Amino acid sequence: MFQGFEELQLDVNGTTINLVKGGSGTPMLMLHGYPQTHA
Repeated sequence: MFQGFEELQLDVNGTTINLVKGGSGTPMLMLHGYPQTHA
């Protein structure tokens, strides 16, 4: 999806969490409301 980033799925207590991991520096958590487009 994004060059230089990795798409992952984590299974936590029966719930699947989709995430995109990459870059450097201070971590940033982004919560959004449109999972179809990652916007």
